[in-house]
Amino acid sequence: MNPAFANRLADEYSTPFYAYDLAQVEERTKELRASLPEGARLYHSFKANPLPRIAEEIRKGGAQAEITSEGEQKAAIEAGHDLSQALYGGPGKTAAEIQSAITAGVRWFSCESWLDLKRLSESAVANSVELQILLRVNPAEAPNARLAMTGVESQFGFDETLFHAPDAAERVRQPGICLRGVHVYFGTQVASVQALADNTRRALETASRLEETLGLQCTVVNAGGGFPWPYANHASYPDLTGLCAALTAVWEASPMHNKAELWFEAGRYLCAGAGSLVTRVLDVKQSRTRTFVVLDTGIHHLGGMAGLGRIPRGAVTFQNLSSEEGAEMTADIVGPLCTPLDSLARGVKLPAVEPGDLLAVPNVGAYGLTASLIGFLSHGAPAEISYREGEVVQVSCWRTGHQTIYPAEIPY
Repeated sequence: MNPAFANRLADEYSTPFYAYDLAQVEERTKELRASLPEGARLYHSFKANPLPRIAEEIRKGGAQAEITSEGEQKAAIEAGHDLSQALYGGPGKTAAEIQSAITAGVRWFSCESWLDLKRLSESAVANSVELQILLRVNPAEAPNARLAMTGVESQFGFDETLFHAPDAAERVRQPGICLRGVHVYFGTQVASVQALADNTRRALETASRLEETLGLQCTVVNAGGGFPWPYANHASYPDLTGLCAALTAVWEASPMHNKAELWFEAGRYLCAGAGSLVTRVLDVKQSRTRTFVVLDTGIHHLGGMAGLGRIPRGAVTFQNLSSEEGAEMTADIVGPLCTPLDSLARGVKLPAVEPGDLLAVPNVGAYGLTASLIGFLSHGAPAEISYREGEVVQVSCWRTGHQTIYPAEIPY
């Protein structure tokens, strides 16, 4: 991140804060769309970053909304999405959430279980609408992905073997439901063009099998995504050279070609590289043989599920925005929370820092703030600043804190 611009923002909005470069969001969206086969549809997975201003930029780039909650639904509306084209998913949809989505105009749902299908059917009938359903399938075949979501015992989707039951073809046909196709999401952070092409081929093969097993005519195959991007460090960006040709070859070789639409989902690839977390050094202290750099941010702002052990604490890198000079130091980078778990990095080497220095963590535009332990210890949320070419476009802040709703609502 540009040091002068970051220091200007720090003076005006204090620290910590997230800063998102909208020009990068625009470029990544354009780049990924150009890497997909002609006519393929791209969905933006709001779970990666639901900030409406980022979602709006991705929508302008031609992507639709893939949402899984009422909060993401509201963000999609604020971002200008036509919810009749949105896809609503998730393994635990309540009847109230389904009703809210239908009322808001959502008509496409990814269905993950027999009970999920029953709830969707009942809601469709009660609202006198027809819902367009993709059956999310968990094939037995394991993917090539860093975080697998198929090929293992999973809460996601129908195990494909369930559709081999004698009554499966009848069970999937429910009132108010129009079966449109198959949704397969193999995993995330898929590491290569070949792996992405292989996963797409497997999704298309799954659709072909389900057509035969259920007597289903697929008009949509959602092949998921898993497009990679580094998280919170300066690792090399993925090279998608050849992806369009590889996916096109797989698509044109499939019996689904010319009779179905091919859909993909992306989250981190679209917005991760646009985001930096800017933080101030509060203290540098020595404890026996170890040096601790204490920041005004921590796992409550940059969790990335680190509190659950999902992100290796040695993988985070820092840019010193106050000084590019100084001897290298080895330190544990910790936050202000009253727990030893509040550690962003341990034993990392970085240019020497002093109290008051401004640091930046790169590539955190996805799975940053809203993937963190925001409510823990009740610290305020950092500002989220969207900018383009050195000019602030919008400043937002996630609201936290308790609100009494019984015996009477007390507004803050």
